[in-house]
Amino acid sequence: MSRRQLLAIAIAVVLIGAIVAVIVLRKGGGDAADAEPHPTALVTVASVRAETVQDVVTVYGVVQADPAGSQTIAAPKAAIVSRMLVHSGESVVAGQPLAELANAPGSEMAYRQAADGANSAQADLARVQRLFDERLAATDQLIAAKKALSDAQATLTAQQKQGAGQALQMLKAPRAGVVTTVSSAAGDHVAQDAPLVVLARADGAAVKLGLEPTGKFVVGQAVTLRPVFGGAPISSRLTMVGRATDPATKTLDAIAPLNGAALPIGAAVQGDVVTASHAGLVVPRAAVVFDETGPHLFVLAGGKAQRVFVQLGLNHGDDVEVAGKVLAGAQVAVEGAYELQDGMPVKVRGK
Repeated sequence: MSRRQLLAIAIAVVLIGAIVAVIVLRKGGGDAADAEPHPTALVTVASVRAETVQDVVTVYGVVQADPAGSQTIAAPKAAIVSRMLVHSGESVVAGQPLAELANAPGSEMAYRQAADGANSAQADLARVQRLFDERLAATDQLIAAKKALSDAQATLTAQQKQGAGQALQMLKAPRAGVVTTVSSAAGDHVAQDAPLVVLARADGAAVKLGLEPTGKFVVGQAVTLRPVFGGAPISSRLTMVGRATDPATKTLDAIAPLNGAALPIGAAVQGDVVTASHAGLVVPRAAVVFDETGPHLFVLAGGKAQRVFVQLGLNHGDDVEVAGKVLAGAQVAVEGAYELQDGMPVKVRGK
C-alpha cells in the first residue's frame, strides 16, 4: 500500500470519529435537556401522639350461665318421664311446660298408703270421740286420736303436693330463662329429687375466661368482651379471678358479667383485659411501612421524607404504639407511605 493510500485511510478514520463524537454529544445534550426532575410524592400526614397507653392482654373464654342465677327443676317424687318438652339451649317463658311425669309404682303405693292412713285416722277419731262423749274414753285418748289424724293428713297433703294421685303430672318453668341442661329423656325412671332440667336466668349469663397465671390479673380490671364470630363489643370487669389453675388447661378461671348482653350459652368470646397503663407514642397503623428492612415510618422534614425505624407495641384500634427515634408531634406520612423512599421530596395532599 502506497503512502498516499495510508494517508487517505487515516483522514477517513479521523472524520468518522469526529462525526460519531458530534452525534453522541448531541444525543447526550438532548437527554440532559429532556431529563425530568426527581419525582415528588403526594401523601397525607398524621401527628405522632403522646398518650397514656393501656397494657392489654387478650384471653379467650365461653359464655356460661351464672351459677347464682340457675335453678334446678327436680322430680318431686319417684316417677317415669313420659315426655321431655324442652331442649338444652332453648329459651322458655314462665309457666311453659318442661316435662311430663307418670307415677312410678312405688310413688303410687306411697300415695295409697297415705290416703288409707288418713281415712283410718279419721274413722278412729270418730270412734274415740263417740266413746269420749259417752264417758267411755279418756281425754288423752281423744288427744292422741286427733294427733294421729293430723299427722296422717299432713302425710297425705305432702304426697298430693308432690303430684301423687295424678296419672300424669306436668312440670312447668317457674320463671323465664334459658335451659342449660336436660338430664333425662322419655322413659327414664327417676328418683325423688333427681334433677331433670337446669334453668338459668336469661339476663344472668357471664363469660368464663382462661387467664395465664402471671400475677397480672386482679378483680376489678376492665375487660372488653368480643364475640369470636362477630358482634358488638361489651364493656365489663373481672368479678372473680381464681387462685388455682385448671389441671387440664393450666389456666386460671375468671368471670366477667355480660351486663345484660344477649349471647348464647357456650358462645366463644375474646376478652381484652387492661392490666396496666404507661406513657407512649401512638401513630395510625397505616403509617407503618413493612418491608425487608423492618418496620419504619416516613417522617416529613424540610419537604422530604426521612425513614425512621421503629419497634411496634400493642395495637389500639386503628392506632399502634411505636418506639424509636421519633418525637411526639412529628408529622408522618400515612396514605402514600408505601410509595416513598428515604430522602424523596413530598407534597402534602390538600396543601
